[in-house]
Amino acid sequence: MFEERLRDWAAARGARLEIAGVEVVEEVLRKLEARRADGMIDAGFYQENLSWVKALEELGLSRSKRVVAVAVPSPIHVLPVKAGGRVIDALIPPTYVRYKKTFDDVLADMKANALGEGEEAAVLKVPLKSLAVHMGLTAYGRNNITYAAGFGSGLQVLGYVVASPKWRARKTKTGAWPEGMLAKCSTCRACVKACPTGAIREDRFLLAAERCFTLHSESRRPIPAWAKPPKSLCLIGCMDCQLVCPENKGRLKTAPSGMEFTAEETEAVLEAGRRLEDGEGAGGAASLRAEAAWRSAWAKFDRLGLTEDLDVMGRNLGLFLKRRQGSWALS
Repeated sequence: MFEERLRDWAAARGARLEIAGVEVVEEVLRKLEARRADGMIDAGFYQENLSWVKALEELGLSRSKRVVAVAVPSPIHVLPVKAGGRVIDALIPPTYVRYKKTFDDVLADMKANALGEGEEAAVLKVPLKSLAVHMGLTAYGRNNITYAAGFGSGLQVLGYVVASPKWRARKTKTGAWPEGMLAKCSTCRACVKACPTGAIREDRFLLAAERCFTLHSESRRPIPAWAKPPKSLCLIGCMDCQLVCPENKGRLKTAPSGMEFTAEETEAVLEAGRRLEDGEGAGGAASLRAEAAWRSAWAKFDRLGLTEDLDVMGRNLGLFLKRRQGSWALS
């Protein structure tokens, strides 16, 4: 059976997997549009981050196809950087390292070892967190980050659409697709207290994404003055809510990145960040690219499969170093 093959394949790799008809995508898109129309999703945030979402027919999803959501372990990667005469463990949160490559690698493995004759699969481009929650693969925490059994929030969600010449159109599922929330979140407020920018709200479950530090840390725009940096020294994103989450106790893993920044490389990255802060934009770092330290730092980021701009990470690192207090290492 198709589902048994896929579940056995995922289990053998320490992954989690769920399968559904394409109507789950329809429901995810319907709720997304409703929340946008109701103003629950900030208009600017939607335009910049969710305007790529397509309608069901534009995605080429016929009723004969299946949706497969996979959760694979994704640790926090540690990247030591030398700055100010000491080595500091900078963090890269789950999913950033080799994010795009993971989709392709898992897809290739699925095709080679799980799919049968004539069956095809392709990457599905939809809001994957919401998809996985609707399918019961993961559940939302109050921080709107998804959690899976045994993984905590240290996971990457992957989405695929699978087709077989043997399948006929399925009947559309009727009734509600529940959006599961972790039971502990009904009484716990650890992440609310830990969030440095107030993005995690008491008055509603949906995250105020436009206030989340992660969003601003990924942008080339200046980080707003009100956006207090988190305690966790992340080169990109923020780990404050995840590090205090009881659901992550004993589950959130760290792994060495296999890279380390020399003092010269760190300074080159910081200088690019300073130029970005000064409003020089992408061209500000152009003159640095001829320097050996910049090139070697970029090569290390490239091997990690990081798609974020190096000067953006340099700006983030510089922001943390300005307020160096206590230990930056993960405790």
